[in-house]
Amino acid sequence: MGSREFNRICEEIKLYRRYEGDLTVWTDYVKPDDIDYDPSQITLNYPRKLIDTIAAWQFEKEPKVVVPPDVIDDPAQMVQPGYTPSAEQQKENTRAKAKERLLTWVWDDNRMHEKLLAAAKDRAITRTGVYARLHYDKRRGDIRIYWHPSTEVIPVYDEWDCDELKEVHFAAFLDEEQTRYWRLSYYLEWDEAAQNYDCKVEEWILDDRMQPVEQRTPKQSMGLDFIPVVQVPADKLTGSTEGFSELEKIIDISEEIDRKLSDFSDALKFEMFAITVLKNVDEDPKNPLKKSPAAIWNLGEGTPETGMPHAEKLDGGFQFKEAIEAYIDRMYRGMHDLIEVPLLNTADMKVGGLNDVALQQLYAMIISKTQRAWVVWQSRLQTLNEYILRYMKARQDHPRFKYDKEMLKQVDEYYDSEIVFNLPMPQDREALITLLGDELANGMESIKGAIARSGKENAEAKFYEIMEERNFMQRASDPYNTAEDETRIEEETEEEEE
Repeated sequence: MGSREFNRICEEIKLYRRYEGDLTVWTDYVKPDDIDYDPSQITLNYPRKLIDTIAAWQFEKEPKVVVPPDVIDDPAQMVQPGYTPSAEQQKENTRAKAKERLLTWVWDDNRMHEKLLAAAKDRAITRTGVYARLHYDKRRGDIRIYWHPSTEVIPVYDEWDCDELKEVHFAAFLDEEQTRYWRLSYYLEWDEAAQNYDCKVEEWILDDRMQPVEQRTPKQSMGLDFIPVVQVPADKLTGSTEGFSELEKIIDISEEIDRKLSDFSDALKFEMFAITVLKNVDEDPKNPLKKSPAAIWNLGEGTPETGMPHAEKLDGGFQFKEAIEAYIDRMYRGMHDLIEVPLLNTADMKVGGLNDVALQQLYAMIISKTQRAWVVWQSRLQTLNEYILRYMKARQDHPRFKYDKEMLKQVDEYYDSEIVFNLPMPQDREALITLLGDELANGMESIKGAIARSGKENAEAKFYEIMEERNFMQRASDPYNTAEDETRIEEETEEEEE
């Protein structure tokens, strides 16, 4: 590990600790010597709430994997009543359905909805994103998807392409004492004899001095021409291997809010409890003055030389409440603007209700941010799906292979898939159904496509169910029962010919 990668991992560990609340603005705090009280040290860890909100908008609603078949038949004929798919179109429909079923099988087994929600938080925290690693479990015969934070990954990119991985090293301590260190390495090497790339894997156990202790897996070929690792990067510029952390954008403002809230807390303490001033009083150590509600003090009689005993409360009269509240509110608004999470409370709005358009406008900022994130997630999850199918083909001869080999035989070399995302808005589904209905009515969307976009399970089966119901209702409403008459005439003709 180079010094640059070591520094990068150290910085990202700090970001994770800040998210968890272990590192705060008070870590390096030193109490001044000239004060006689312990200042308040308030830590809200507000950035964690914002990071969780961003992840919830991206994956609170479960995404779906769909594989739409290619259109081979004439589209004009496909919309005609009584259309029957050709043999080529039917073959393509079956092939697409097989891909979708296999991918959904792997996603369901690996609880991808749960894992994606957690991975979205990892991606928002760090500068380099999060990594998905595929592994074929020989004992169970299935493909596992492991998600790794960037603190466990050391990637090595191609000199010509910052998105092409040449090597990937995964590393983590196996015990809390940090005496056993696990390292798994993938290498993509060019095989001159086969004229193809070959991915090799190696696994080691190291001690606390990073010296080899055990070689679990000697360096060997995996039988793959790709590294089974997909990076989901953070927002970055072209040609960069590191991006921009969402958490880093708001750390400074969050710390300033913590400091001001702590000062505000101390100011309230001084205003709530006034200072008691005693004049011309010598306190009796045998009978000290009590400091409690409804306490009665005997201040003595005094003397002409010292004067009459007197007690009074010294109140401050705090004048900066509105200024501090306005300042903290500005800090909150600035933090929300930087991270593109709206700061609003619909209960405070003087309106009778919110329609879909108004709701979209209120959340336009985070909707736009979520959709931009989906651009990255879409392409990376499509690559992951491609690797899943290619990995299946490479392991289909394994004796414990659990997936349907007949479906896998139908998968061609075209591995394209789509991910259907959904926004977690209260009225979003109603608006989506209305939109899909308008698109269907205007011929801008197919029934099967609308079913898939609505999030229904098994869009193709639902499509055929709808078509069968329509045909049944059409036959039932036909006063001449034309279809049954034609069948009866054909049967009578066949009998006469016999």
